[in-house]
Amino acid sequence: MGEEFEPGQPHQRLPLVSLVFAYYENPAMLAMQWDQINQYPDSLKENIEIVVVDDGSPDNPAERVARPPSLPPVSIFRILRDVRWNQDAARNIGANEAKAEWMLLTDIDHVVPSSTLKTVIALNKNPSVFYTFSRIKFESNEVREPHPNSYLMTKSLYWGIGGHDEDYAGIYGKDFLFRKRALRHSREILLEEVPLARVGSSTVVDAGSRTITRDNTLRQRVWGYLLQGLKAARLWRGVQTLTEPYRRVV
Repeated sequence: MGEEFEPGQPHQRLPLVSLVFAYYENPAMLAMQWDQINQYPDSLKENIEIVVVDDGSPDNPAERVARPPSLPPVSIFRILRDVRWNQDAARNIGANEAKAEWMLLTDIDHVVPSSTLKTVIALNKNPSVFYTFSRIKFESNEVREPHPNSYLMTKSLYWGIGGHDEDYAGIYGKDFLFRKRALRHSREILLEEVPLARVGSSTVVDAGSRTITRDNTLRQRVWGYLLQGLKAARLWRGVQTLTEPYRRVV
């Protein structure tokens, strides 16, 4: 069956790929992303959408960052609570709201080159596996190690893996647990010739999060390890997703 749509409404073809970014107080970096995305050829723009999820930025909400007029379709969502290191919830919201079946999820400081996006769209993709990318420095094209937290996968696979576990909100560095479950559930294919370009803080001052520390307190470290053990032993509840209130702002 074809896609259903309301009588009298123009039929809109779904995007082929949704680019999903989590955002937190990165206005200059998001402005750069908009500039880079705006330079995509129309043949790319008409096949993608951009989903940005603001993790409750108190001072520089994502919707206030000026956007060029010729972007692909853009959706911006905002988590209504400002919780330290809650990007796992932001990714879950992005995966929940993405319209395309295929999603490219990456960090806000990673630019997706147009050549990479062209390859992703044209690739004969296997929906039962997830794809990862090689990586270069945006400033010099110098080859770097692949980014462990950037993925190309279907929405079905994302939720089959279970999504990111929001029980770890507030504890930095626990998003690797999604990758562990992904490798148990599926198989990784590294696209060695298909890079993402990481932007350094020397180029864009807020490319990475600056307003919150990456250092966990002793209590957070202990609770993080204890929670992992309890969940592994099935003595604690399973993966928690979509627990945060949010709304669409663009």
